[in-house]
Amino acid sequence: MSENGFDRDSFFKGLLIGGTLGAIAALLFAPKSGKELRGDIRRKSEEAVEGSKRLYNDARARASAIITEAVDKAQALREEATEQLASARSKAEELLTSAGHKVDELSESAKEYFYDTKEEVAKKKVKAEKAVTAGVQAARKEFEKK
Repeated sequence: MSENGFDRDSFFKGLLIGGTLGAIAALLFAPKSGKELRGDIRRKSEEAVEGSKRLYNDARARASAIITEAVDKAQALREEATEQLASARSKAEELLTSAGHKVDELSESAKEYFYDTKEEVAKKKVKAEKAVTAGVQAARKEFEKK
């Protein structure tokens, strides 16, 4: 049924049936001989059959067109979805690669900082040891003088 409450298929069916019944009634009540009446009935029934075939063929053609259009739209949507999925997959791979490079850079930077700090601590340890040794020697000299 359509939006305004008018069903076109039902209307055409009713029109066809009503027309056929009207034609039959007109033939039956018309003053004709039996042979003429049978010929008219045969002719009208053939016209009704032809009209039904035309309606059927029209409906079939419309249904086929609708199905073809639906298949085409579904294919287009499938292709678009495939393209978007490929694009998203590519972007995700780029992000993962970029993140991997950043992790490598940060790791290398952290290693360098660690080694630099280790060297500085070693240098300060040597200075502290020298300072302690010098302090101990100075204290010994001071105690030896007394």
